[in-house]
Amino acid sequence: MKIAIPTDDGFTINQQLTPTKGFLIFTIQFGEVVEQEMRWNLNNKFMRSEDESYELPVDCDKVITREIALKQSDYLQLHKIDVIETDETIITKVLMWYLQTVMQKESDTCCCP
Repeated sequence: MKIAIPTDDGFTINQQLTPTKGFLIFTIQFGEVVEQEMRWNLNNKFMRSEDESYELPVDCDKVITREIALKQSDYLQLHKIDVIETDETIITKVLMWYLQTVMQKESDTCCCP
């Protein structure tokens, strides 16, 4: 699973999904981060609303953000990307929260003998 977090500096989550300078992408397997990648948004094309032609990290399963517009949320959900909103500003804190709570809840719903 891959999670995208919008950021301008790689340490804090942007207040809004756009504009953003880039995305910190985490690859998670078995409840652990196995890869981290910073993808800079050099063209600043992500979620431009003027022409409704959105670009996003399509290989991600989830986006964690502090705020999101309804159109952006609908667009992400249309592409089967879950949106998770948070009040947290520090990326490491929100990632730890996600791994400890959301991932735990998801693993509790799996069928295990």
